[in-house]
Amino acid sequence: MRAATKFALVLSLGAAVAGACAPAFAAQPYEGFWASTKKDCRDDDSPNRMSIEGGNRLYWYETRCRASEITADGKLGWKMKLACEGEGEKFRSNPKVSIATDGKLVMDNGPVGQAKRQTYVRCEIAKKR
Repeated sequence: MRAATKFALVLSLGAAVAGACAPAFAAQPYEGFWASTKKDCRDDDSPNRMSIEGGNRLYWYETRCRASEITADGKLGWKMKLACEGEGEKFRSNPKVSIATDGKLVMDNGPVGQAKRQTYVRCEIAKKR
């Protein structure tokens, strides 16, 4: 066992013994629910909505992708390799995802849409009571 692995194991065991939880991985800034417009955010059946979950799973209306080889490209930009499935087809895409200064998510060369660039606004999900 490598020294770094041993250290991590000892650190994890120490936290467990002390009754503490190991820290969770922070969500990526691009994770969440996104749509072309705020109106699309409110429409559960809109084909213009997207969610990014777990840092590497992307979902659209009829398309789902799993990202691999996510690499930073600037302060708030990432390049990804996507393996996708939608409408009975399997395909690949290599988009660049970035967060613009206005908070919008920009996807260049994405797997869905007619344009080479899609822009999304973040959707605020209402909490159910």
